[in-house]
Amino acid sequence: MTQQDGNDDLGGWSEFGMAAGKALGGRSGLGDRPDLDGLPAVRQGLGDAPTIGLDEAVRHVTARVVAPEGYHNRVDADGDGHFDKATYSGDGHGGAEIRVDLDGDGRADFIGHDTDLDNRVDFAEYDKNHDSVFEKRMFDDDGDGYLDRTEFEHGS
Repeated sequence: MTQQDGNDDLGGWSEFGMAAGKALGGRSGLGDRPDLDGLPAVRQGLGDAPTIGLDEAVRHVTARVVAPEGYHNRVDADGDGHFDKATYSGDGHGGAEIRVDLDGDGRADFIGHDTDLDNRVDFAEYDKNHDSVFEKRMFDDDGDGYLDRTEFEHGS
């Protein structure tokens, strides 16, 4: 049995797994897991609870995991004049996220958000000291593809 401390993140597939388990009649006796992914819950029509089918749940997950078809952007997240290796995914709202691991530790230190899929980053978040906390957010206010304005977060 795995200890659940509330910090585990099952990613986009947690609701899918719950639905699959219910469809197969599996019961753990421990109740439903807490919602860790922010996706609509898959329910079997309990009273006034919202109901979505398994196929719709998979569409929600896919929108957050898979990059939009044909989307490929290039970014220089560290400002060294060279494009960085990036990972692309959908943001669940019709846009894309561009993730770059600048220090090679397996965690993104830069997340660019292209909200309208025009291959220009609309805003980006930076973890400047590589502690998994994004301290800096920059915005492209005039839509020219350059991040113009900076806000610092978390008291940094």
